[in-house]
Amino acid sequence: MKDVKKYDFTKKPSKGNVLLYSLAWMVSLSSMKYHKLDLKKEGMDGIKPPYLLLSNHQSFYDLKVLQTALFPRRANYVAAIDAFALHGDAIMHGIGCIAKRKFLPMDLALIKNMRYSVDKLKKICVMYPEARFSLDGKRSYIPFSTAKLVKLLKVPLVTLNMHGCYTANPQFSQKKYKHVPIKAEMKLLASAEQVEKMSAEEIYALIVEALSYDDYDYQKENNIKITDQNRAKGLNSLLYQCPHCYTEYSMEASGTTLRCDHCGKAYEYTELGELRALDGETEFSHIPDWFDWQRENVAREVASGKYRFEDEVEVWTLPSSKKFIKQGKGKIVHTLDGFRLTCNAYDKPTEEFWRSEDTYGLHIEYNFRGKGDVIDISKMNESYWLYPTKKCVITKLSIAFEEIFKAKSKNDLLR
Repeated sequence: MKDVKKYDFTKKPSKGNVLLYSLAWMVSLSSMKYHKLDLKKEGMDGIKPPYLLLSNHQSFYDLKVLQTALFPRRANYVAAIDAFALHGDAIMHGIGCIAKRKFLPMDLALIKNMRYSVDKLKKICVMYPEARFSLDGKRSYIPFSTAKLVKLLKVPLVTLNMHGCYTANPQFSQKKYKHVPIKAEMKLLASAEQVEKMSAEEIYALIVEALSYDDYDYQKENNIKITDQNRAKGLNSLLYQCPHCYTEYSMEASGTTLRCDHCGKAYEYTELGELRALDGETEFSHIPDWFDWQRENVAREVASGKYRFEDEVEVWTLPSSKKFIKQGKGKIVHTLDGFRLTCNAYDKPTEEFWRSEDTYGLHIEYNFRGKGDVIDISKMNESYWLYPTKKCVITKLSIAFEEIFKAKSKNDLLR
């Protein structure tokens, strides 16, 4: 196989093509009008670029909310390389996006481009610190390095917290429910002067509080009913462990029902996003509670030193924004020490290793582009997209990455 050109992450962001932005605004404004966007702004009077905007990350609707909230101003958006592959480099660069690979510990090219955005272009620079869509409708882990970045950029800090985007497009099913109303709060969290005076710990605490949410609570509080008769489809990928018999990867979902194939316990996934046992006790009616219980179990497994996962995978690579390249079969092993991949890549035997203390998160996608559940893990010049053989394992893998990182770092700030 010929040498494959890698993506140039030093490429400077653009101010944004007016025509492309006009089209994006038309789509976003129209969509948000349909979703009856309720946008509240706090402390934003007189706030002009440059500033850093941190947004929570729930679904594909997020960008439409962002563009509506910022209209008519253009911005530079930090975006993953797979989004460039999906939409094309010309379009993504044309609307001012800054490319990155997910969960890299020291991404100097990204930092330089974000500084270029605020220092030279005098733009709004937008980043999703969770770095992925919410799995369970609540805020994902935000790395402490986010606060350090705020200190480094030395510009005002603004947050945008959205509600309803997950309900309108949950990741486990990827279905879109166009009737779901969306709310958002955009507020000035700290001026440039306040950023300079505050410690990174103080800034981090503000960010975590400002971007916290629970979309299942939002759904119930606003009586948003999802009447789709196949609304439970894919829920077993998220809720992979039975709370009745404790068996992992035994859950199946179809129609409006989640059922354990091992013990037979079944739950209805109601129109208001709750779970109700069809017989006996309902262990968890609130999906994030079930998810947190799974996390607690993984944390105990990590603490005991017994955690280990291995599987055969189908390997694809994404060296640039051009296309995914199929590489064949491989093997992954995840332990407390780290994550190891062995495979043939570009006609050469390849072995990659990610240390646990360097990698705080794992990007996962449910049924990615109709091909199945996938893991995305990157080095600086390569992204590996790995399709496991075993079913419904990627959620636990994602949780395990975070729990092992927390155990290794021993940092009370991690949340």
